[in-house]
Amino acid sequence: MIEYRRAGPADAAALAGLRLEFMRLIKDLGPEEELAWRAELVGLFSSELSSGSLRAWVAVEGGRVVGASGLAVGPGRAAPGSGEILNMYTVPELRGRGIGTALLGLALGEARALGLGRLRLQPTDSGRPLYERAGFRDEGRGMVLDLTR
Repeated sequence: MIEYRRAGPADAAALAGLRLEFMRLIKDLGPEEELAWRAELVGLFSSELSSGSLRAWVAVEGGRVVGASGLAVGPGRAAPGSGEILNMYTVPELRGRGIGTALLGLALGEARALGLGRLRLQPTDSGRPLYERAGFRDEGRGMVLDLTR
């Protein structure tokens, strides 16, 4: 059974682990580079979750974080009135079970509650159908969702 919950600073290491898992799929990381990335990501996630510039959610199965989503907001992260969906990831063995859809839904609900008018993201080819189903449309190299409609 999958449990969904808001992530806090204590989840920074788990979020960093998922991000590194994603990065391994697109880039060959050596052990030293991965260690440096892990330390940087843990610090970044902890700081941004504490400040509120990153809102994140995790999917947990059997005590293990198996998926995550994030919504970046505020100065330095997104233009006023907008946000960015990021760090969407589900472990490969659990894909196709609706985890990404549920996590994206949590981020979209938060964006609406905050009164954001526009969201953007940088999709992977495999994630693109999920975002299209949620109403995101291609714009340049990324995708956008107009929340004012």
